[in-house]
Amino acid sequence: MRKLLLCIIGLLLSCLIFGQQHPSYTQYTLNKFALNPAVAGLKNCIQTTFGIRRQWSGFEGSPNHLFASFHTRIKKQRDWRKSSHGLGAYFSNDKMGFTDYSMLKVAYAFHLKMSRNYHFSAGIFAGIHHQKTNFQNIRIRDKANDPAINDQEGKALTLPEVSPGVYIDNNKFFAGVSMYQQFPTIIREVGTNKNRMAAHYFLMTGYRWKREQLNFTSSMLVSFAAFAVPTVDFTLTTDYKNMVSLALGSKFLNSGYLTTQFNLNNRMSLGYSYEYAFTELARVAPNTHEIVLQFNTCKIDHNKIRVACPAYQ
Repeated sequence: MRKLLLCIIGLLLSCLIFGQQHPSYTQYTLNKFALNPAVAGLKNCIQTTFGIRRQWSGFEGSPNHLFASFHTRIKKQRDWRKSSHGLGAYFSNDKMGFTDYSMLKVAYAFHLKMSRNYHFSAGIFAGIHHQKTNFQNIRIRDKANDPAINDQEGKALTLPEVSPGVYIDNNKFFAGVSMYQQFPTIIREVGTNKNRMAAHYFLMTGYRWKREQLNFTSSMLVSFAAFAVPTVDFTLTTDYKNMVSLALGSKFLNSGYLTTQFNLNNRMSLGYSYEYAFTELARVAPNTHEIVLQFNTCKIDHNKIRVACPAYQ
């Protein structure tokens, strides 16, 4: 039984070491700040975001992700030729199996206008990553006598987190690149000798076609880490007067998802995503749910149908 347990734990850890260690998001266009610190203070308003993601719902020990963020501009310039700065903070908590991950980090961003339509942004996240193990819910015989579990029960690790990113956009186009877990950290866990927090990379881009009433946005998110197969999200979004949108997408044909977003009172955006797995997980737990609630102080000009801080941009 002990060998079987160590094999299972080793497989789980190998997924963490060689796979994606950073949480994924279906509504990445509404939650760009979680993936790129350069977005902090990009628009001249305050933006607060809350969200929950329940992955593989119904499967015991499946990933459960909670997050909250806040960012704003701290130096406001009316002259488009001058620069501006942004500050923000991000918190997340992941529970997956017997491991609990928490992350708290702050962001700084610098924004520079390159023309009246384009501007360039660069930012960085800095914070801590807290990890704790709990084997109380593992159902095995003689758990109390297993040294592999007793040595790790209740142990916690606190690791540094450094994540830079760059971003470029105008009224129709956006593109950003960010790099997570750039601080080289080696950790030790049950059943292994040395593990390393792998660096993660995110490429996000999209283009928006504006019409009188209906607008269309195609977007893509590429995420990858060393020794892991890249994950590619393709999303096509249609919105009506920046008030309600419907999006269809797929994660590299491994799953498909449907997203609905509502812009309420020009100050609050609510999004819900339903994702269905196309892999072997479909036999036991194919469903993933994600809810994102966002508040902002941005202004919308209904006469021009132009959004100063769009949820769908």
